[in-house]
Amino acid sequence: MAALIADGHLEVPIANVYPLTQVGQTYTELERRHTHGKIVLRP
Repeated sequence: MAALIADGHLEVPIANVYPLTQVGQTYTELERRHTHGKIVLRP
């Protein structure tokens, strides 16, 4: 799968990127269920 992404054959939409310190806000966004893509937590 990583090769498909790297080659541009597969796109993974990312809704938002949050720092790990904002994990609470991340869960709030998930509970709303209005995201169009993945939510990423950045260490």
